[in-house]
Amino acid sequence: MKRALVFLGLVLGAGGVLDAQFNIPSLPFNNPFHSPSPSTTPNAQTLKGLGEMAQGATGISLKDEMKIGGAVAVEIVSRNGGIDRDPAMTQRVIMIGKSLSYYCSRPELNFRFAVLNSDHINAYSAPGGYVFITRGLYNALPDDQQLAAVLAHEISHVTKRHALKVIARGEFMKGLFDAGGSVSNVGAFDQGVESITNSLFTKGFDPSAEFEADKEGRSLATKVGYQHDALLYFLKNLYAKDGDSKDAFPTHPPLSHRIERLSDK
Repeated sequence: MKRALVFLGLVLGAGGVLDAQFNIPSLPFNNPFHSPSPSTTPNAQTLKGLGEMAQGATGISLKDEMKIGGAVAVEIVSRNGGIDRDPAMTQRVIMIGKSLSYYCSRPELNFRFAVLNSDHINAYSAPGGYVFITRGLYNALPDDQQLAAVLAHEISHVTKRHALKVIARGEFMKGLFDAGGSVSNVGAFDQGVESITNSLFTKGFDPSAEFEADKEGRSLATKVGYQHDALLYFLKNLYAKDGDSKDAFPTHPPLSHRIERLSDK
């Protein structure tokens, strides 16, 4: 976790080191399908209200969520071989991801998408709007429908604040940032980020959180116009190949359980 704190210092002090990892030239980071009109663009007062709602739900403000998420995202990248910068692959993930995030329930977030340089089949998200899939998962997805389904699942983890809820009850989170927005308790910050990364890489989220992300992700993908049962088809194909082995999505509930829940809806 010391690595996360070192990088966090760079992010906060140098202004955007983490964002630079996502900044691949000539790729459309803004939504390629929609340009919000002035009447639909959230104003400062709206965003302030959204931030207060976020804090009420978890006890963690939007500003703090962004800082925690940045440190968690660094850990995700560093544990998965860095970011794969293949332009065509990255552009496809960003375009589909942005088309989904435009319609998500948290418009105050600027979602970022990237492919990790790993052949394992997995996906991750971090608070604040960071979404990753591995190259192995990307290559296992046969079409845009199923890619959208997976990205929507990860977006839903962020919008439902599943990672933040892992640490929200911890007393160590109180007074974590000072009035100027700087980390005031490095040990507490380290403990909070470690709680999230342990969930992502070791224990996983509670099964209920994964089932909720499956359900919410399917609703989001369907709203944007993608196939309603694309995630179900993908999970069924994985199950037909490997059963309930942990080769794919090792920290998620068994594929058969996720398939059963999605089939019942």
